Amino acid sequence: MRWIVGDLQGCARELDKLLAAIAFNPTHDQLWAAGDLINRGPDSLATLRRWRELGGRGVIGNHEVYALCARAGRWPRKPDTLGELFAAPDAEELFASLRALPAMAFLPGVDGGRDVWLVHAGVDPRWLDLHAAAARINGAEHDDDWLQSDDVSFATRVRCCTAEGERNRFDGPPERCPPPFRPWDSFYAGEALIVHGHWARRGHYRGVNTIGLDSGCVYGGRLTAWCLEEDRVVQV
Repeated sequence: MRWIVGDLQGCARELDKLLAAIAFNPTHDQLWAAGDLINRGPDSLATLRRWRELGGRGVIGNHEVYALCARAGRWPRKPDTLGELFAAPDAEELFASLRALPAMAFLPGVDGGRDVWLVHAGVDPRWLDLHAAAARINGAEHDDDWLQSDDVSFATRVRCCTAEGERNRFDGPPERCPPPFRPWDSFYAGEALIVHGHWARRGHYRGVNTIGLDSGCVYGGRLTAWCLEEDRVVQV
């Protein structure tokens, strides 16, 4: 089974609860993260180590971008909960695994199920061919410039935008996106299902073409996971 889990943000205890609830077995199950594995929560180091121990996969989120840019000296450190991760003896290996993450991941459907694209925040309305967009974005060298590129920034940060791909910083509920901005998914009409995180104030939802998995675990909400093969949601 392939399980996609919403924003963990250092919530290691809740991750272990979720793994128990779904009876996760790394010999035949896959754990996919929708980005933001780290920061804000209390146990970023334990979360990241556990995810890697289980052969975790996923996409990069804005908190990974922040951590990598801060560690490289590109961005100043803000108040964060990454001190233990930065000081860990295996920090370089852990950060390398985050840097290697793609901005978008394609998960083909099975037994008639829909194909799935996984992205942390959303896709640009101008990316009409998602396979081509993913090949271009993911295929570039994952250096510090890549982390700060417009494409990666869009994929890891968008909530509301225009049809021309202009974003704003609004992070409230989708129905309150200030005009002319609209929720990014209102522009998407592709055949594949897009699964994303990032929008905690929107919470877990299911649309016609999208599923949101960020249910605000780090803020006291639930941790949400969705299984592709069973089309099943589990929350803890």
